[in-house]
Amino acid sequence: MKVRPLLAVALLASSLAVGCDLPSRNPPSTKTLQVSMDDVLQHGVIAQKITLTVGQTLVVKLGSNYTTPYRWNPQIQIADPSVLTQESHEFEPPASDALGAPGAEVWRFSVRTPGTTTLTTAYASIVGQDPKPTCTYFATVTVQSE
Repeated sequence: MKVRPLLAVALLASSLAVGCDLPSRNPPSTKTLQVSMDDVLQHGVIAQKITLTVGQTLVVKLGSNYTTPYRWNPQIQIADPSVLTQESHEFEPPASDALGAPGAEVWRFSVRTPGTTTLTTAYASIVGQDPKPTCTYFATVTVQSE
């Protein structure tokens, strides 16, 4: 008669596993601002806004095509560096194997203190002397206390 205790344990374990899949009541710890390569090519200026809380991570993902000589400036200008700190910058390769497919440049920021700041970067050629940007990106970031 060991079947009944084993059955009870199996039912209990399966109900616990289902309960673990419930969504969290806490807000996501990472929020993302994203701009497609199509938008980068079609707009000379792109502006976005986001509100975060202290302790979250901000990810900025901007379309970029490394098969061309154009790149985003890797050091985004932060108007008030006490609010955000840039942690990293990397190129994310294209999801497609198609020749000339765009990827994205990705920055991660730590959200430090309440306040408002602006992020600014430009998409310009890395060839030539002082090339004019083809697109400028601005993000207004408002950080609230927890």
